[in-house]
Amino acid sequence: MKLGSRLRGEFPRSWWRSARWWITGIRELAVSTGAAVVTVVFVGEMLRAVRHRHEPRILAKLSGTFEGYVGSLLINGAALVVPVSMAIEDSLPVMLTALLAGWCLFNIATSATVFVVVVRSRIRQPATWAELDFVEQHAPKYGRPPETIEEYQAQQLQD
Repeated sequence: MKLGSRLRGEFPRSWWRSARWWITGIRELAVSTGAAVVTVVFVGEMLRAVRHRHEPRILAKLSGTFEGYVGSLLINGAALVVPVSMAIEDSLPVMLTALLAGWCLFNIATSATVFVVVVRSRIRQPATWAELDFVEQHAPKYGRPPETIEEYQAQQLQD
């Protein structure tokens, strides 16, 4: 895919005046940040992922992007080191250490569950995921009509 096509997909004509473009972008950023920092909020999505682990189309539409859950694993893994090292130095009360460590461990458990379910599904059903990735990459965004052959194909697969 050429750079011009990719930029046209992300930045349609008059994007700076499009409220839809801004709202969609801010929403995606907020959900990804939420998934990375406060993964506990997405426990319902984790349960939904486990319940529908054999259905890639449902897994692809989970709230909080896959990158957000991977970010959560990294952030909370690193954040778990802080209360543990402070507890070793006796500069943090035991109760606060337990709360912070519990928070990080619960976030890690939630994001690790979603991570494992999605990766397992991608390994077992690569053809379905290839189609979903094609649609995500090439489908026209922000309500604009399709302009290329790939966009027409992605729109047909979407329906």
